[in-house]
Amino acid sequence: MNKFSRISLVVIIWAATVAVAVFWFSTTQLRHLTIGAGPKESETFAFANAITGVINKNPRYQDIQLFETGGSHENLQLLLSGQIDLATIQGDITVPDNVVAIARLYPDAYHLIVNNGQGIKSFYDLRGRRIAIPPKSSGQHQSFWFLADHFGLERDSFTGLPMSEEAANFAMEHGQVDAIFRVRSPGNPIISDLVKDFDMHIVPIDQAPALRLRKPALDAGEIPAGSYRGYPPLPAEKLSTVVLDRLLVTRADLPEDMVYRFTQDIFENRSDLLELSPLAGFMEAMPENSSSVIPTHPGARRYFDREKPGFLQQNVRVASASLYTVAILITGLFALRSHWQRMRRVRMVQFNKQLMDIAGEVRADTERASLLALKNQLMDILHEVIVDLDKDKVSQAEFEHFSFAWQAVDALVRDQLSLTEQGGTVS
Repeated sequence: MNKFSRISLVVIIWAATVAVAVFWFSTTQLRHLTIGAGPKESETFAFANAITGVINKNPRYQDIQLFETGGSHENLQLLLSGQIDLATIQGDITVPDNVVAIARLYPDAYHLIVNNGQGIKSFYDLRGRRIAIPPKSSGQHQSFWFLADHFGLERDSFTGLPMSEEAANFAMEHGQVDAIFRVRSPGNPIISDLVKDFDMHIVPIDQAPALRLRKPALDAGEIPAGSYRGYPPLPAEKLSTVVLDRLLVTRADLPEDMVYRFTQDIFENRSDLLELSPLAGFMEAMPENSSSVIPTHPGARRYFDREKPGFLQQNVRVASASLYTVAILITGLFALRSHWQRMRRVRMVQFNKQLMDIAGEVRADTERASLLALKNQLMDILHEVIVDLDKDKVSQAEFEHFSFAWQAVDALVRDQLSLTEQGGTVS
């Protein structure tokens, strides 16, 4: 091996080693990820913080960072601008096509909390009142105005005051507002702190099926009795309300393998998440894309469908029946072919027997007329065999064997006729 060949071999080996190392690193490491999770005091932030704490223990992640934001709408803007990679959002906000879901985190519910003695028994009774509503950067803000529009409340018929949850609680406790609207999971600790020591109640929100006509992500649900106080129970009985999902979403261009491994890690570490956030018990796979308002990222869908039976497993009975039918058909075809071949052999045996019979008669016959009749019979047999050959009732090989025997008998007839004319016979 010359010097140039040795150098080329070394370069090829090094290139292959580097390629393998890069491939291994790319499949075992995830780049830096960022999550936008809402206000720091929110349960969504606590849940997302639990996810980052558990996932960052995995050595294949370089780092996952959590950012405090103003809520769903700000999260969506940051996600679309590429400043964050993952975001928590309310399931009822409108998202563009390039935003896809990873998981359903937990259920949210519409809450309308009011001071007792205010005479507020329905959402429509907010007319003329002062209401603490969520900041404009949150999805809750638009949810409130969506409800106001549905129930026919003009914006100048009441006073809506956007403020943080902490400020809203303070204003409610000191009588500066008559009601608070929030979209939070039943049993939310901030709502619980507000109502447990004060004379307040939660107003039911009806007409969820009608609201769902305008926002398919909404559904009818309830706030269970005793969600915020066991005795005396608050609410005293289950309350009807509107429910929706809190979702973890990302951009559609995030690599499929990365999202697959991230989804795998959060679902396979659910027990660790539960120790940090009880809401992890509600975390679910996204439904099939056909029934979901927001489609699922292909990486997450691949994880959810990892144990889904394949096409053959799903159709094992049909496949078995089909194979059984095919086997029967093939067996039948072989049987028909065998029968056909047997019938052809029997037919050729009959033709050959006729030739032998003619040959026997030729040897014993000296009459010219009889010999000519046998020759005509011989020609008839040849014609019949040729017709069978055209109809594929006789194979080419069988015809060739028959032709050899026929020519021999024909020669015998001609010889006998010649001898008859000379006064002799064929021995």
